[in-house]
Formats: sequence, structure tokens, C-alpha cells
Amino acid sequence: MNGLYIAASGAAGELATLNTVAQNLANADTPGYRRFHQLIEAVADNTPWQYAGSAITTRIDTGQGPLRVTGNPLDIAVVGPAFLAVETPQGRAFTRDGALQLTADGTLLAAGQPLLGASGAPLKLPAGQVTIAADGSISVNGRPAAQLMLADPGDTVMNPLGGNLYQPDDPDSVAPALPGSSVVRQGYLEFPAGNTVADLTSLMSVTRSYESAMRSVQSIDDDQNRTIQAFTLQA
Repeated sequence: MNGLYIAASGAAGELATLNTVAQNLANADTPGYRRFHQLIEAVADNTPWQYAGSAITTRIDTGQGPLRVTGNPLDIAVVGPAFLAVETPQGRAFTRDGALQLTADGTLLAAGQPLLGASGAPLKLPAGQVTIAADGSISVNGRPAAQLMLADPGDTVMNPLGGNLYQPDDPDSVAPALPGSSVVRQGYLEFPAGNTVADLTSLMSVTRSYESAMRSVQSIDDDQNRTIQAFTLQA
């Protein structure tokens, strides 16, 4: 029984890793996407098959991604640890997706959600030419209009909400970025860090590991069934 639990736990871990690598590959060209990593830890539960279980935790890569020039004045990239803050139905969340949009009423959106200013309120801009400076200050037709909220999560664990949005357990715990620690680049977008070729290699390797673990599960299960049948016949 211990072997079955160990093999099944290994298969579950490989499947989680497989899904993560596949998701990273699918979003390799998504602006602001943060790559996922799986942390798999053995769990001791004081049973005969202790350490056979595993706890799987998802973490995001907060490292700086490469920038690409777009020339679009509503595209911005953050260089440094800061995230943009937005308001969602689940409360305040954070994103690095700088492909901003303006609604008909002038509301500025990031990742499809209202972008927050330094005051904590959603930003609304008048019509005109938008300029976003390195410190996150926004002007329209040369006149000061708003200031982006730049927040630095530091070591806070960010939980993925989907749609390039991330949220810690306590969003209010995320502090404003230190002045000068992050720079906003207008006309650029940030793309995921990482190497697609390495991810493809990892995908094949993890797939083989998962298949091997599942064969072990099947083999152990077959052995147990044969043992049970043998005892049943003897009885």
C-alpha cells in the first residue's frame, strides 16, 4: 500500500508540473504574464505511508521580463519590482499587464480592470494626448492629470486570479514602491521571462516522468489485485 501511495503522489506532482509548464508555454507571448512554478513538499501524517503524500503550492515568478517596443502611448512596462494596482470584484489586485485601455468615459483599464491612482481611486482621464512619465505621473495634452499607484509586493505571496491578475491574502499589506525603485516605460510592453526551448524540453521530460509514474501506479495496483484474488481463492 505504501508503494501505491508514493507512486500516486509522484504522479500527482508530475501532473501539476506538467500543467504549469504547459500554461507557461501557452502564455509565452502574453504581455505582463508571470510564469508559474510548482513547489512540491512531502507531507508527514504519522501513517504507515507517511511522506507519501505531497503538498503542491503554486508560486509566480516576479523576475523582470524582457521589454518590446510598441510605440502605443497606452502601452507601458514597469522596470523594477512594482506592480500596477487595479480594482476587481474580488478587491484590490495587481498586474504587470501594461496594455492599457481607455473606456468611453475616460476610465483607464489594466488587465480589463479599473487602474488605480496613487490616491487609491480608479483613474479617469480627459480626452487628449496621454503622456506617462518614468515616475508614473500622467499628463494629458501636457497638463498633469493623474499619478499611477505603483505597489511593491516584496516577499508577499501573490495568488493568481487569472487574466494576468494577482492578489495576496491581504491586498492592503502590499506597500507603495519606493521612489526610484521602479521605472515606467511608455510605448513598451513587458513579456514573460524564460526560455521557450527550455520549457519545451521540460514539457517532454515531465511528460515522460508522469507516464512512468502512472505505469508504476498501474503495476502496483495490478499486483495488489492479484494478491487479493489469491487470498480469496485460498479462503
